[in-house]
Amino acid sequence: MGDPPKLETMPGILKTRDLAILLDMSPDAVNDMARKGLLKGYKSGNQWRFRRKDVERFLGKEQKRLTSQV
Repeated sequence: MGDPPKLETMPGILKTRDLAILLDMSPDAVNDMARKGLLKGYKSGNQWRFRRKDVERFLGKEQKRLTSQV
């Protein structure tokens, strides 16, 4: 099996499925986080889309949160 995708190699706009693979989560969990406002995204029709820069910001905040708990 290949290496997991890296955020740097992803397009500027990510679909739920792509982000789910990147975060090792289910697409439903990603959509739920977006609905709750935990992950910044927008709807395109009935599908969620996520800007790579927003995902980078989210991951940076999560990293800081996790390291502050240690």
